Amino acid sequence: MGDLFLKTLNMSIAASWLILAVILLRFVLKNAPKWIVILLWGIVGLRLVIPFSFESALSLIPSAETFNAHNIQYETPAISSGIPILNNAVNPVLGEIFATNPTDSVNPLYVWTFIVSVIWFIGIAAMLLYAVISYVRVRRSVSERVPYEGNIFLCDHVKSPFILGLVRPKIYLPSNMEPIAMEPIIAHEKAHLARRDHWWKLMGFLILTIYWFNPLCWIGYVLLCRDIELACDEKVIRQMDLDGKKQYSTALLECSTGRRLVTICPLAFGEIGVKERIKNVLNYKKPTVWVIVMAVIACAVVTVCFATNPVTAEPSTPNAERPTLIMNGDAYVNPYMPVSSLPYGYQSAGKLTEEQANNTGLMGIEYFIHPSGTEDFYTYQECGTPINLNTVDSEKRQWAYMRWILVKNDGIENRKLTLDDVVMLSQKGDALTWSDFERYQGQDIGSGLYIMRYEIDELFDVLVGGFPKKTPMYIYLRVNNEADDRIDIRTENVSTFIETHRNDVLKDIEAKSDDSGKPAP
Repeated sequence: MGDLFLKTLNMSIAASWLILAVILLRFVLKNAPKWIVILLWGIVGLRLVIPFSFESALSLIPSAETFNAHNIQYETPAISSGIPILNNAVNPVLGEIFATNPTDSVNPLYVWTFIVSVIWFIGIAAMLLYAVISYVRVRRSVSERVPYEGNIFLCDHVKSPFILGLVRPKIYLPSNMEPIAMEPIIAHEKAHLARRDHWWKLMGFLILTIYWFNPLCWIGYVLLCRDIELACDEKVIRQMDLDGKKQYSTALLECSTGRRLVTICPLAFGEIGVKERIKNVLNYKKPTVWVIVMAVIACAVVTVCFATNPVTAEPSTPNAERPTLIMNGDAYVNPYMPVSSLPYGYQSAGKLTEEQANNTGLMGIEYFIHPSGTEDFYTYQECGTPINLNTVDSEKRQWAYMRWILVKNDGIENRKLTLDDVVMLSQKGDALTWSDFERYQGQDIGSGLYIMRYEIDELFDVLVGGFPKKTPMYIYLRVNNEADDRIDIRTENVSTFIETHRNDVLKDIEAKSDDSGKPAP
């Protein structure tokens, strides 16, 4: 549920930019036909309903994904709004309030996200319950009615004309309405039915039900209902003379009282915004062709700029834009985040030369290799990159160890597992699967049960056991000492375990003789 809410929240934030653009464009297009504005609100609805969007270089939306579900669950809590000032103001606060704990399987912020998602679901249920109750109340108020003509009925308890129903909608009029006002009002309500406005209002309310937490969606829904009325008025008065417009305005004014019950019901379509509508009716002038053309162009520009996502930056390649160190003619890249402690067994091998530093600017920095000849090494350098553990301060730019991995065939797969990897993998907790270990060198040592062993060094290894394509039964970090200590990295503190056993003595295994008296291998 938390991931669904984050997806909805990201869609809401992205659509908010489009809603703001449409609100501003309403004032610019005040002389344009109102159906054009309705079309814009339809684009807003599609932006809120469709879970994906096309990318465009012309998009003015700062970010299509402000909250990344994976980062909130496993990484350092942060937002990516696309606005650097906002990110710099919010992210330090998030990092301080929702600081991660190595003993936790997920970030505290993800827990709060789940709580908020429950509240969001309760809000949706409350909105739907409100719609049902209000519909029942309106339906009860028209239980006593008198047929007028066709699908039009007169009712004593109705104070203002409205439409009720979806499949076979009916028009309800006050029984005490003046005969002179009936003709223009009936024409108006029939125009609503011809335009299917009662459907659009319901669809708008259902979308609002999902995005009830966004104030801009409420503003958009209110303006949609007003613009629907204005567009319907224009359709009715398009061929009227001044006297006809005055008569139509008088009829609207007569229907402006006692409409509260219908207005609050999302399943009924009644008259709203009468004052604005009367002013628009009396001042209505048929728009010229160039006004319509300019309005359509403006709508197209807004759609391209605010209904599309910004182009996703292409990931950098190991041999091009990514920092690359050169060792003995081989290229090494740094795909991992820094750690505060050097993994077990790595030893100082000197300092980087200008040729080795290549395009990194790390000349003179000390580097560390493993005697066993692993295809990686570490550098000790100044680093401001945020990490999972609260051991390197990204603001104060402390010194930390960075891991560099040999590039083979432009990739970094099939690498030997390190303690650095185990620490990072442990952040996923119960979400760890077999696929998380596919990139590392491993050996199947199972007998009956599928068990993969990933050797780290002489002292540490990782055992993953269980059944393929199912959640592993265990993921042990094991130390090769006399006690054969081990922990499940999904639930226990990996960093503490490593520090406790980093200097342990290896298990002494005595060679046993075979039948010939020679030592067994």
